[in-house]
Amino acid sequence: MTTKTTLRAEARRRRRGRRRDADSRPFEASGSTPIPVRDLAEARGIAGRVLAFASSLGGITLPAMFVSTPLEPDLSLTLPLFPRVLLPVLVDEAGAGLAEPSWGIWEGGSLAHPPGMPAQPATAPLPAQAIGDADLIVVPALAVSLDGTRLGQGGGWYDRALPHRAPSAPVAAVVFDDEVLAPGSIPREVHDVRVDAIITPTRVIGIARS
Repeated sequence: MTTKTTLRAEARRRRRGRRRDADSRPFEASGSTPIPVRDLAEARGIAGRVLAFASSLGGITLPAMFVSTPLEPDLSLTLPLFPRVLLPVLVDEAGAGLAEPSWGIWEGGSLAHPPGMPAQPATAPLPAQAIGDADLIVVPALAVSLDGTRLGQGGGWYDRALPHRAPSAPVAAVVFDDEVLAPGSIPREVHDVRVDAIITPTRVIGIARS
């Protein structure tokens, strides 16, 4: 079986190539969010799929999501769909990395932009256990297999954060369409949390529990 290290290298190479091909596209401005829209069609597709998935669950009051980096699927139009969103906080006000996963509540205002890090709420960080209040959890991934195994960046942030989630809160991973892999393609380790759904710019795939 291919190792996670090899899979990550391949996924990152594909993403860099995808964004180079898109470099000539103009960025679209959004009047409702301070987050720039990198790819309007992609952002609209993901926003529509996340909203449809959230609607299928009933009333979502506090989703946990993430601010996408330039190489990730564009969530810039997804975050403003909800009045309040839990977002990862990776550094403190002084710019020092936090030892444990932390969260911040974003309510549509400005975001802090730590150098070399994804944007995060400009609020005091909440502990890892704050994810227990989320009723939907949307996570990044480099790839996801159809058995629900997620390939992350390798830092273990979500491996430490997700055990604090509420048992009833579904976990959905956002990837590009070509990053949905066959069952068994990604090695699964004991600490890996299976996702309940895969969201791409064009579809939502539910993961059946065996």
